[in-house]
Amino acid sequence: MSSAQAKAQFPRFMTEEDFENHNEVSVYWLTSASVMINSFGTTILMDPVITPTSEEPLISEAMDDDQTGYMPLLVPPPITAREIKKVTAVLITHADVDHMGFLSIQALQKGGALFHGTPYVGKTLEEMGVPKEQITTHRIGERFAIENVTVEVTDAIHPWQKYFPQVYDYVYQPGDCCGYKFTCGDVVIWNPGDSELLESHFTHTDADLIFMDYSDDEMACHMGKEAAVKLSNHLRDARLVMYHWGTFDQPNVGWCNADPEVIRPLIQDPDRLLVLRPGEKYVVHPRAHRE
Repeated sequence: MSSAQAKAQFPRFMTEEDFENHNEVSVYWLTSASVMINSFGTTILMDPVITPTSEEPLISEAMDDDQTGYMPLLVPPPITAREIKKVTAVLITHADVDHMGFLSIQALQKGGALFHGTPYVGKTLEEMGVPKEQITTHRIGERFAIENVTVEVTDAIHPWQKYFPQVYDYVYQPGDCCGYKFTCGDVVIWNPGDSELLESHFTHTDADLIFMDYSDDEMACHMGKEAAVKLSNHLRDARLVMYHWGTFDQPNVGWCNADPEVIRPLIQDPDRLLVLRPGEKYVVHPRAHRE
């Protein structure tokens, strides 16, 4: 591992209690791009890649950029998909290997989980063996309910395959990738997903908390550090959970190598930037009720 690569803290391991109703809205970062929301007992898991293929050495279920081997991990996940007894819904932003792990999807499917995603994600889930009756697909702009949570499917553009035409014969099209915005009572949480910076992103001024990717890799069709900071400072009333970092031992790969200490000085009101320990619970309050 390069000494320059930022590493997440050792996780706080999660238990069934984290999935119970505590009369609050809380979020958890589960390493890389995997996150969970618990809204008064409605538990929503996003982009699960949380089941290592090996414990010693610690190896992810996500493959490297060359698709030739599974990536080593810097830290273990705070919970594996096999340990999750029940989750209300699993939402997938797009079909990349670092956003839908085959072992995690398999374990959650066997546990009866209900999956949501774009039509392209739905097709990929079927190819992974998830029965059709456990999959619901959605278009950009659609709203739907998951128990007490209202979900809006937000726009994302992530055609990274265009840089590798010799390897990939399909490039993500508009509508293949998405983000999700959640209204949990009087709390609004937004996960933009992997995306280039879009004008529509600047309209989400109602978000109380945003999962923000500061990876410095525009080549992979992420926002890149500069654009992510610009968006963060426009949506200046939101708390910012830094994610998509500190997980994979890949010091030369920009999309997973953001550093909180580099980002924090660039953020207006830098205390808004939350660098959570994997598995750490953060209770979200609407801005009007913050102390």
